[in-house]
Amino acid sequence: MAGLLSSPFLQPILPRIVRENVEVATFLALLSYVLFLVNWVVTTDWIEKLHLFSGATCAIGVFYLHYSEVAFLAAHEIPFVLLWSTLLYYHLSTWRNNYRRVREELQSASVAASLRPYQGSILRFFIVHPVTKNASNQWNPPPFKNAIHVLLVGGYAFLLGLHLTPYFTPLHCLAPGGAEGLSLMGKLALFLSAPASQKSALLCCRYNYAMRGFATAQTNANYCSGRVRVAFAGSWSTGKTYLMNALLGKSYSTAQSAPPPTTDKFVCIAAGAPYSDPIQSDDYERRKHCEIMEHVNQVVRSRCGGEAMTNVLDVADTNQEFGDFVFFDTIGWQSEYGSDCVYETFFHQLIDKVDFTYVVWDLNHGKIEDDFAEFFRNKARGTNYELIYNRYTQDHVDMSFLNQQYAKMSTGQEILSEMYTTKVHENNTLFADQFQEDVLRLRAKIKSVNQTVHDNRKKKMKENLLRHRDKMTGLTALRRLKICDRLIHEDLNLHVEPRAYNWHWLGLEL
Repeated sequence: MAGLLSSPFLQPILPRIVRENVEVATFLALLSYVLFLVNWVVTTDWIEKLHLFSGATCAIGVFYLHYSEVAFLAAHEIPFVLLWSTLLYYHLSTWRNNYRRVREELQSASVAASLRPYQGSILRFFIVHPVTKNASNQWNPPPFKNAIHVLLVGGYAFLLGLHLTPYFTPLHCLAPGGAEGLSLMGKLALFLSAPASQKSALLCCRYNYAMRGFATAQTNANYCSGRVRVAFAGSWSTGKTYLMNALLGKSYSTAQSAPPPTTDKFVCIAAGAPYSDPIQSDDYERRKHCEIMEHVNQVVRSRCGGEAMTNVLDVADTNQEFGDFVFFDTIGWQSEYGSDCVYETFFHQLIDKVDFTYVVWDLNHGKIEDDFAEFFRNKARGTNYELIYNRYTQDHVDMSFLNQQYAKMSTGQEILSEMYTTKVHENNTLFADQFQEDVLRLRAKIKSVNQTVHDNRKKKMKENLLRHRDKMTGLTALRRLKICDRLIHEDLNLHVEPRAYNWHWLGLEL
């Protein structure tokens, strides 16, 4: 109390006598509070005290425990559910007894004059039978003491409902595609008849529901069962587009060869298409593979005042060898992008959300920019990204310089070795054969990424859930927390077979 009275916000408005006698003022304020409390305890009806306590309990349950302390609530759920169930039963039974007496009076032949206005009125549910009479020996107007019971019955029913909803799969997740306008049973029927790839999208949908409010941790709808996503990133003019064209066997549509910087857009390339061109506006089969671009832009808009990256393009390619992959050719990083919210956020989010990134670097270009290297600080080389040493013209690699650059991207003391560095010779008349061999090795390496990518996706989703679990807020936080826990311990646990939900056909996670 003394600290409150001494705060800089209250000091200017407090009387001088209070400012000069903070201790005395604090004592008098506490004494007044104690006297008020004693008077309230002695004079107030105990039934009213119970109702006040019950109202405070309901409000705390809704606006404090369920809204902001959901982790504590989940850890002690049973005692709270028992308390709220008991109070719900008390208020419901009390309301029912009060209403029964009012109803009997209203249906009697000699209904009291003060009760007649409530015959057929909805207000009859909120009144109790009057207990006092006036000087004419007539019943006084009925008090609205049943209103508190109606209010708290609704409040506790709502609280208990919040404990039941976690066992229901979010309705919009039952049939992610083609379910607009359908009834609940229609969505369930569509979900049960959906192919395995669409059912696996349920995992992503439930994950995104749990991660509501954490936009950077959410995934796009096709993440869980979608193609392997491989990005080529690095400084400008390090040969990213040239390497991608070599992998595809030809220049992809819209790929530039000159002047530098050759790539002025973030390009998503969906291989295995029947044509090589920018993806047609109605080709949703190919467009869904590049959905991540719009998902990343949503994060950019939320962080950069509504602005979005406009230099994006979705391209289809006829290459069948990489039909299970989606490639991303990025704009070459330049130092000025570090102070540009849109470019910096788009780079960071795209690198964070793809399955694997090849950082293309060449000795002729020079050092790796510090702000670009920061994107890889918390990523594991070999699991999340790998370095490509491009355009070298001799079999000897300057590993000391490369380690100096790699140190910027790593938080540990790991030293790169030539064995774990992908080397690509300069494609000229002297090294043409070595270049072709390098490309073949790179192709094999990229295909090997496919073996572990879905496990890595689950690991990443699980890490995000664990990181944000205790930060969930909002009235749906308990539902999201319980779905989060089921994902962590069951669906995303690589070492335990996911539990079969016997009532899943009804949308129940039981």
